[in-house]
Amino acid sequence: MSTKTESTEEIKKDNSGQSSLMDWIGSFGAEDIGVDIGTSNIVLYVKHKGLIFSEASVLARNEITHEYFAFGTKAEEMEGKAPHEISIIRPLRNGAIIDYNGAAYLLNSIVNKSYLKSMFFHPRLIMCVSDGINSVQRRALLEAAVAMGARKTVLIDQPLAAMMGMNGSSKTPEGTMFVDVGGGSTKVSVLSPRGIVASQFSTRSGIKMDQAIMNLVKEKYHVRIGRKEAESLKIALGAQWDLEQTPRISETFGLSLVSGLPVKIAVTGEDIASVVNPILYDIFKCIRDVIQRTPPAILADIREHGIKLIGGGSQLKGLDILISRITGFRAYVVERPNYINAVGAGKSLDYINEFRDSLQDLH
Repeated sequence: MSTKTESTEEIKKDNSGQSSLMDWIGSFGAEDIGVDIGTSNIVLYVKHKGLIFSEASVLARNEITHEYFAFGTKAEEMEGKAPHEISIIRPLRNGAIIDYNGAAYLLNSIVNKSYLKSMFFHPRLIMCVSDGINSVQRRALLEAAVAMGARKTVLIDQPLAAMMGMNGSSKTPEGTMFVDVGGGSTKVSVLSPRGIVASQFSTRSGIKMDQAIMNLVKEKYHVRIGRKEAESLKIALGAQWDLEQTPRISETFGLSLVSGLPVKIAVTGEDIASVVNPILYDIFKCIRDVIQRTPPAILADIREHGIKLIGGGSQLKGLDILISRITGFRAYVVERPNYINAVGAGKSLDYINEFRDSLQDLH
């Protein structure tokens, strides 16, 4: 499909037959931006520029003044180190907004960090959303877009964005299966060129694994560690215990609950498996359930092309091998799994003029 120039499209009459002067004015100095807004990270894709930004979905707020003063990676680095009057906030949970003001501030700050805001800066957005969120949560995302000055916002389901991000050739398989293991949720989806065929959503994912590891270290070793240290243990040891039954260890630092002093401890792969496996089993159950609801003709395509693993949690060591063993289908981690949804949203920007403005749902 050839993309028409934005200036021509913007001065055309809208569906109601009336010319949109604000769209025409807003186009000056504006960008078309694809946004993957997740529980752990927000990734931006700017039309004609590609991937330009990735930041942690974290805020720092002063509880005395009730003002936000840091966001993204800078705020995340304060986690576990900030004084009592500073709260570290994650305004999204399980792929949905739980703190509207925080999400609006975060989105606005990240976009404005990428480009200098002028009086005419009113971007058009395509935002990835989890197909597991409800209408109220979708509305919260749209209101956050309004708060940052977006003049048009289109919501696209993450599995569809992932398919757009993967489709580098003209030949599209009849069936594609994605397992998106994100920070706050896991989404298992089967798609055809005509849309989502079957899907399942689970809140058991990367952050839940980190929390389980933190609790294990506290209860077994009487040491308190932060989420970053727990994530490092998860990355280092992964799911290798289930594959090899070979003793492996990884060292980490924490605060002893006995002496109150910093200590270094060695955590085993078996330790990690004991708390991560229940979460992995839930993910495996989601995959199995979706496969059972998938038409046989599409399953044949998935068997040929494999199960595509995306999201930060997909890089857990051994996860692809375990999924392959359980399903009998080849499973593999795609290239740049953290960014595939944002790339898909970015590719969709070529068709933003044809999409209905989701902001109309707010009226």
